[in-house]
Amino acid sequence: MSAVDAHCHVFVADGVDMSRLVGGAAYQPPPVDVHDHAEQLRAAGCDRGVLVQPSAFGDDHRCLLAALRTRPEALRGVACVAPGTSPEKLAELHAAGVRGTRVQDGYPGGVPVEALVEVGEMVAPLGWHIEVWTDVRRHLDRLGDDVRRCPVPVVLDHLGYLPSDVGLDHPAMRLVLELLAEDQVWVTLSGLERLLPAGVEAEAGSAAYAAAWAEHEEAIAARVRALAEVRPQNLLWGSDWPHVGLHLPVPDGAGMRARLERWLPDPAVQHAVLVDNPTRRYGFGPAGPVPPEPDGPGAGRV
Repeated sequence: MSAVDAHCHVFVADGVDMSRLVGGAAYQPPPVDVHDHAEQLRAAGCDRGVLVQPSAFGDDHRCLLAALRTRPEALRGVACVAPGTSPEKLAELHAAGVRGTRVQDGYPGGVPVEALVEVGEMVAPLGWHIEVWTDVRRHLDRLGDDVRRCPVPVVLDHLGYLPSDVGLDHPAMRLVLELLAEDQVWVTLSGLERLLPAGVEAEAGSAAYAAAWAEHEEAIAARVRALAEVRPQNLLWGSDWPHVGLHLPVPDGAGMRARLERWLPDPAVQHAVLVDNPTRRYGFGPAGPVPPEPDGPGAGRV
């Protein structure tokens, strides 16, 4: 089926010394490589994957590039490039399989979200997209305008990085749904464990935690359904493996995949999210990116 896990990380690679961590790195990188990642893909029932540059490595892409070159037909990458990155460096990243770059303020080591438009202008000639990892509430005053001005597609990571107690009627969630309806953004269905409301994680293991988790998962399921009702062709799925910076138990790859199937029980929608959409977004396959939709609101923003 050529299913794609669109959000994972690796931290070691043959022949590459461990990168120096950025100041204030949020976690100690686990020693997982592209071979471990291949096992994760198999467990999740996926043939292809997207490796996202770890925040802890900043703009040191040596490990990412080595991993991508190991399995060029099966892997694509998302980099971390700041404004002013040289054309030669961008070309090197592109040749290795990078098809996007990330701005974020989730962990130290990222390019600021405020640089979205400037970075978009820099990578537009390559046909890349920009992945945004931020709690949408932090930039509610400008994010909508910046996304609409950005000359390349924008992917909102981890369901907008909004805790599950942020309901569908919250201004941040209304903005996400509005941008999705306008075909201005894509959304990655990932990071459930990162979206627990404040204070819940401290109760892990208790009966109260179990009840809070059930409420949390149902709230995120409702969010996923709302997104799918608006524009399923702009949704991606990622396991978030190896779940860095988390202190909660997480399912294995098969469990992650089963979670998606609970969220989106329609097999046609699952196929879109797992196969059609990421193939189009990341340009998998020997023919390169799938052509844009021929008509409708998504025709111009692939």
